[in-house]
Amino acid sequence: MGKPHLYLVFAFPLLFAVIQGCASDECEGNKNSLPLAAFMSSALEPQSVSIDSLSIYGIGAPGDSILLDSAVNVSQTFLPFRIDEGSTTYVIQYLQKLLASQDMRDTLTFTYDIVPQFVSSACGAVYIYDNVRVSHTTHFIDSVSCPDGRITNANITNIFIYFRVDDTTAP
Repeated sequence: MGKPHLYLVFAFPLLFAVIQGCASDECEGNKNSLPLAAFMSSALEPQSVSIDSLSIYGIGAPGDSILLDSAVNVSQTFLPFRIDEGSTTYVIQYLQKLLASQDMRDTLTFTYDIVPQFVSSACGAVYIYDNVRVSHTTHFIDSVSCPDGRITNANITNIFIYFRVDDTTAP
């Protein structure tokens, strides 16, 4: 093996290490603004609650919009917002045996402003949801809040759904 070949044997690993060293680590974190909803009691001192036997699906969403299908012991869930429209609607269907004959469900509609935010040349942009407002039905949901009125890519609970739990027909 001549000297030019010997240089190539050492040059490739060195070049690979240099290229790897230039790769950016700035995009390893959460790049999506994904709303996390927590289920709470609507009591004077709200506490986290787990809802048994429920399904959650989107209305008007392209493709498969089922987020939860007959799930049990759910205390929180991600509720992705659409980036092609300024609103997203979800249905929470309660599947408990006591309610099966009544087909009970609540509907949540979120409206918001979609704001692209430039992160970096390596990461591109993320979407922030600003001025988040919500309307909902009230079969079992007492109220819904988005305390900051804004959903960013921070890994936090953004939405609180308060259920009436003192009712004998609560889920």
